[in-house]
Amino acid sequence: MDKNSMLQKMRIEILKNSQDTSNDDLFSQLLDDAEAIALNLIYPFNNTKIALDNSFRLKSWQVRCAIELYWKIGKTGIQSYSENGLSVTFLGQLISIDLKNELLPKAGAIK
Repeated sequence: MDKNSMLQKMRIEILKNSQDTSNDDLFSQLLDDAEAIALNLIYPFNNTKIALDNSFRLKSWQVRCAIELYWKIGKTGIQSYSENGLSVTFLGQLISIDLKNELLPKAGAIK
C-alpha cells in the first residue's frame, strides 16, 4: 500500500469522499505521526531511524492510527465529559489500547 492509497482510505473514512484532497497535508502529517508511534511501539529501545516494513497489515494499522489521531485533534487530555447523554473519556493515551496491542515490540541482541 503506497502513500496515495493510504491518503485515499483516510479521505473515504473521514470525509466520505475519495476525491476531496483539501486535507491531504494534515492527513500526510498524521500518517507520519502514526509511523513514528509504530516505530516507538515496535522498537522501544532503538533510537536510530528504522523504516517500517511495507506489509499491508502494518500500513493498514498506520492508516487506522492516523484516523484515530485525527478524531482526537483538539480533544487530547479530556478525562471525562458528558452532555445530553453523550459521554467521552480519554485516559491520557495518544492512541487506544486496542490499537496499541496490535503491535508487538521487537528486541535484539545486546551490541
